[in-house]
Amino acid sequence: MTTPLLRRAVLLLGLVSALPVSTLAASAMAGPRSYAATHGSAPFVTEHLIPGSDLDLEQVDLTLPGAKVVALTIDDGPDANDPRILDILRAHRAKATFFYIGAKIAAHRDIAMLVAASGNEVGSHTQTHPMTTDLKPAQREWNLARAEEALASVGVQATWFRPPYGDVDDALAALARSHGMATVLWTADSQDWKDTGPDIVRRRVVERLAPGAVVLMHSTKASSVAVLPAILEEGERRGYRFVTMTEWEAAMRQAVTPSLALLHPAPRQR
Repeated sequence: MTTPLLRRAVLLLGLVSALPVSTLAASAMAGPRSYAATHGSAPFVTEHLIPGSDLDLEQVDLTLPGAKVVALTIDDGPDANDPRILDILRAHRAKATFFYIGAKIAAHRDIAMLVAASGNEVGSHTQTHPMTTDLKPAQREWNLARAEEALASVGVQATWFRPPYGDVDDALAALARSHGMATVLWTADSQDWKDTGPDIVRRRVVERLAPGAVVLMHSTKASSVAVLPAILEEGERRGYRFVTMTEWEAAMRQAVTPSLALLHPAPRQR
């Protein structure tokens, strides 16, 4: 019986089949998976949602008006659907962070450049979309460095990293930081990768809208593109602003209150 994680990996085999076998090799002894990889999403807890960050989410007062933001993240591009997504975002005065696979950029350079110049945000989703923690250190470095080069070719210096399948460990988060990127998972998975109908995708996202939520969708899935207007409209009706990851982080930091900071002091940096 295959797991959802394995099924998601199989979906991308066509993309990476022509790439060097060494970058796709998984170790025989995989370590324990991260919370998001095993549970489908992460709780609003620093170590699970933004591992390695100095922002302690326990200090964030989500009842404050400024915390009523949702980070919309869109993975697996660049894709032919991206211009349509930009139109939808623009119509709703919403923003998103697109996490791009480096190996796809050469074939969709014009689209990648369009998104990069749109006022939205572009982050790294590795070069080949592997189960990154299964790779040897040199292969991990290759995946991040090659994606960095591909993004730079369209004018992007990524500051956010989205590990494929939510598969991350402390070493990978540290490697991303060495490349100037913070790591982020998600609190709400649309599960559009299951190729379910638009109504199911919409319901899954809308039910999980909350202050500080990080939503995962994919531009490669027609169902997500179809329901994005309805999701944005419902969020607007509830008073949420849809923002980039950088805007989300700024809002979370501004919502840290002195009383909560005293109760939950930030961990000392080493």
